[in-house]
Amino acid sequence: MLKFQEAAKCMSGSTVISTYPRTLIARRYALQKKLGSGSFGTVYLVSDKKAKQGEELKVLKEISVGGLNPNETVQASLEAQLLSKLDHPAIVKFHESFVEWDNFCIITEYCEGGDLDYKIQEYKEAGKVFPENQIIEWFIQLLLGVDYMHERRILHRDLKSKNIFLKNNLLKIGNTFKNIHIPKPWERWNKRMQLGKNRVSGIQIFGLMWF
Repeated sequence: MLKFQEAAKCMSGSTVISTYPRTLIARRYALQKKLGSGSFGTVYLVSDKKAKQGEELKVLKEISVGGLNPNETVQASLEAQLLSKLDHPAIVKFHESFVEWDNFCIITEYCEGGDLDYKIQEYKEAGKVFPENQIIEWFIQLLLGVDYMHERRILHRDLKSKNIFLKNNLLKIGNTFKNIHIPKPWERWNKRMQLGKNRVSGIQIFGLMWF
C-alpha cells in the first residue's frame, strides 16, 4: 500500500505523473494519473509496457487486501476469474488481476469518453439534448451487453450511468467487479430477485438515467 501512496503524492496538483520513479507494477504497468478513489479502493490510469501500439492505456483498480477477510479474498479471486472470460463489445474488458504491494489489483480496458453520467451532466449544463437515434443506439448496445451477461447467469447489481462508460462513442457496461450476482442452481431465473432494496429492471434504470 505504501508504494501506491507514494505514487499518489506525485500526482498532487497534476493530472499526469511526470516525477514518479519508473517503477513498473507487475513489471509492466506504469502509473500515469489517479482517476478517483472511494470505499471500493483507488483507480489509476496506467500504461501497459507490453501492449500493442495504440492499446497501451488501461485502468488499474487497487483494493487493500488488509480490508478483506479470507473468504472475501477468495471470492474476489473467483469473481476476477469469471469476469476475465467475458468478451463482448458492450462490456468493459477485464484483462487480469493480481496481488501487488498488499493490494488486490484489477486491470481493465480504458474508456477515454468517461462515464455516461458525466456525459449527461455535460449536455444538461450546455442546454443540449442527445439525438434520438443516439439514445436508441446506446440503448441497443446496453441491452446486448446485459443479455450477454444474463445468458451466462451473471447479474449486474449496480447498473447506473456512473457504471456505464463510453469508448469511441460506444457504450460499455463497467465496474462489474464486486457488483455482480451469480444465482445459485436452485434459484429460479424467472423469480423476482431482490438485489438490494430496489426491484427495478435494467431497462427501467436506463430510462431513468436521462431524467
